[in-house]
Amino acid sequence: MAINTKSVVGRREMRYSTLQEVLKDAQELAAADSVQSLGNWTPGQVFEHLAKTVEMSLDGATFQAPFPLRWVAQTFLKKSLLNKGVPTGFKANGHVMPGEVAVEDGLTHFEDAVGRYLVEPQRAKHPLLGNLTQDEWTQFHLRHCEMHMSFLKIDVKEPSQVS
Repeated sequence: MAINTKSVVGRREMRYSTLQEVLKDAQELAAADSVQSLGNWTPGQVFEHLAKTVEMSLDGATFQAPFPLRWVAQTFLKKSLLNKGVPTGFKANGHVMPGEVAVEDGLTHFEDAVGRYLVEPQRAKHPLLGNLTQDEWTQFHLRHCEMHMSFLKIDVKEPSQVS
């Protein structure tokens, strides 16, 4: 049964300044002995989804949100999404929805996508927010990563109490 991600408690509070910070966090999670996912996706799926989204900002999306939704988002929500964050609970479009992915594969794909993003100057239209500057795309990726990465926590095992 799917988890209602709008009501999940105990998520990490995230605020990234750079995509390199996101990669460092992802690498630490991937290297951990055990990671708890508070949402519906495994760490590999989260990394894969983030990779696909970064690639979409470079190569373009194969889908577009319906006009009324685009108009509302571009007119009223864009500044909030880029500054305050991306809300939980949206269903991912099938084009960026991850299938089963091993942690290492998802992480490698994410590392490669961010590597491209940092050196390639082109930026495509966002399927919801329309034309974004390079800085706006970066802010979108940081807020988007914060939301998804907040659902992943290193599972710290409590030491057994010795009597």
